[in-house]
This record gives sequence, C-alpha cells and structure tokens, in this order.
Amino acid sequence: MVAICGGRATGQNQALARHSSPALRRGHREVSKGTRRVDLFLSTFENRIDKKGRLSVPAPFRAVLERRRDPLYLFKSLTEPCLEGCGPERIGQIVDAIDSMDSLSAEVATLQTMLSSAQEMKLDGEGRMMLSGDFIDFAELDDMALFAGIGRSFQIWLPARYRERETAARSRARTDGLPSLRLGGAHRPPGDTDGRR
Repeated sequence: MVAICGGRATGQNQALARHSSPALRRGHREVSKGTRRVDLFLSTFENRIDKKGRLSVPAPFRAVLERRRDPLYLFKSLTEPCLEGCGPERIGQIVDAIDSMDSLSAEVATLQTMLSSAQEMKLDGEGRMMLSGDFIDFAELDDMALFAGIGRSFQIWLPARYRERETAARSRARTDGLPSLRLGGAHRPPGDTDGRR
C-alpha cells in the first residue's frame, strides 16, 4: 500500500486500502507477542523535503514512537543506499550483538561503523525532522523521500531507486519463488514448497 502525502492513492492502492484492516491502512500494526503487543512500521509513504532539509515523518510511524515514548534514531544503511530509522530498542539489540562478539573482529568494526553514523532526530511540532547534508548526500535524496516500513524499523529512499529495487525483488520472487519463512514456529519439511507462488 502506498500513501502519498499531499496526493492520492490510486488504482490497486485504493482497493488495498478498502479491504485492509484499519491498523494496516494507518501504516502500522500491533502484533501480539506473548503477553505484550509489538508495534511495527509498515507501508510506504512519500514526503517532500523542503529547502531547509526538513522531512515529515509519516503520522503512522510517529504514532508507533509516541506510543512507546521512544526517540527516533536514523543511521546510514550498511548494505543499501538509504537511511534506516528505528527506536532505541533496535539500537540496543545491535549494541547487545556487538557486546557478544569478538571486539577485535571485522564484524564488530562493521556494526560500529553503522552506530557511529546514528543520530537521534528531534521532531518539530509538525512532525518534521531536519536531515543533515551528510544524510541527504548518502541516500542521494532530492526533493522527495520514500519511507518504507520493514517491520521493527524503516528505511528512507530516493523514490525512483526504491521502486527499482521493489521491481527487482518482485521479479526474483516470480522467478525463484518466495524465501523460506518460519511463521509461528512452524517448520516445513525439506522440499515442501506449499505456499510458494
């Protein structure tokens, strides 16, 4: 589902919006995990970057952070030409992973590089954050940015580049099938491709 700030969702997106749950239409979902509920960042949104470098965080993403009373952190992706955003819980998981590894390993150095680019982002009264020139240059952003919710975190992309990546991923899925997933602890026997399209 795509929601474009200041614009309209069209075609397939309108159909998805009509038939999806209210939580999904808002771009987030609360998922039960044991006795607690987990807020997730879902959907895609495009917002304009103004001349001062201010970018509005989508309201559903802000709602996730506000319910948790969490600050927002942005950092440069290690593997993609985009920015990644999350709350402190995700940052803590990365730090915990580093603490469990050999402090002199290349893997630790790689993860530390990611953390060294992280910044806590302050939102103004209109839900906008100020992107540094360094962040804008890294993701090669222009006047628009695309937020892609990916579960417990989200990414910020140049819209055209994200769409190219999405097209390639869908093409791979059609050609190679879906990746193996273990949902709810269920495990499929080897060679069982049920559910693949």
